[in-house]
Order: sequence, then C-alpha cells, then structure tokens
Amino acid sequence: MDPDKRQQEKLKHQIAALRSGNKTAILGSLKEIRSEGDVSVLPELFNLLLDQEDLQIIAEATTLLNDLKEQKAAPVLAGAINNPEYKAIVQVLVAACWQNGLSFGSYLDQFVEVAIREDYATAIEAFTVIEGAIGEVEEEQRERSIQTLQKHLPDTDDQKRSLLRELVKVISNY
Repeated sequence: MDPDKRQQEKLKHQIAALRSGNKTAILGSLKEIRSEGDVSVLPELFNLLLDQEDLQIIAEATTLLNDLKEQKAAPVLAGAINNPEYKAIVQVLVAACWQNGLSFGSYLDQFVEVAIREDYATAIEAFTVIEGAIGEVEEEQRERSIQTLQKHLPDTDDQKRSLLRELVKVISNY
C-alpha cells in the first residue's frame, strides 16, 4: 500500500475512534494522534471537545492541542477560533495558541479582535498570544492594532478596559 493511502486509512481509523463514544478507543486514538497525527484531524479534536463530557478525554485532547509543534496547525487553530461553531471552546483554542509556541504573528488582527469581543478570561489568553507574537509583525501592523484597541476602549467594561489599555502599552513598547 502506498504511503498516502496508508496515511488516509490511519486518519479514517483515528476519526472513527474519536467519534466512537468509546473512552478506551478515544484515548487510544488521542495517544496515536499525539505521536504520529496529521493536522487534518484537528477539526475532529475540536468537535470532540465540543461534545465530550468525560474530563479525562477533555484533558487529553486539550493537552494535545497545547503541545502541537507542527506550524501547519496554526492556520487551522486560527480558523477554528473565528468559527462560530466553536464558540463554546474558543478559550481553550486561544490558550492552546500561546501554550504550543507556534507562530501566530500573521493572525495578530484576529487575536486583537478576540481580546475585544470575548469575555475577560478569553481576552487574557488572547493578550498572551499577542504578547508572544508582537515581535513577528511590522510597525504598521502594530499601529493598526493599537488603533483598533483604542477605538473599542469606550465600549468595554472597566475590567476589560484596563486589560485592553495594558495591551496597547505592550504593543506600543515593543
């Protein structure tokens, strides 16, 4: 069997296990994905997190996202964060972005928007991603981010306004 076909079969098997509802199969598949997974399985992980109630499975799937090392995963994660279907797990997804250490500089605007629109806890996660990515972007991009944040300051509550002001300082001081 050629390598592409073998990879497709493995992916099908992993997805079937993730969808099975069988805890042992799900945990086994997560372990396999961790060691030899493909970024194309990430949407299945997101769906698993949406539908799952078992704390061990949630913890394993979250840890897997936090430990991603393949840069090809960055656009998949960034896309999921903007997908309304994943609203319930957006904080987990944003946190994974700073924990996995991938490069998210090209998604700075998106994380600024997350900091503005999402709840305080998610905004803190976005702040951390922005802080880690700010060195990857040009001055013009930083200025645009500052302007966007300042524009939205009057529309936010006091607690979040303080956070966004601090974010403006971090970006300005880079």
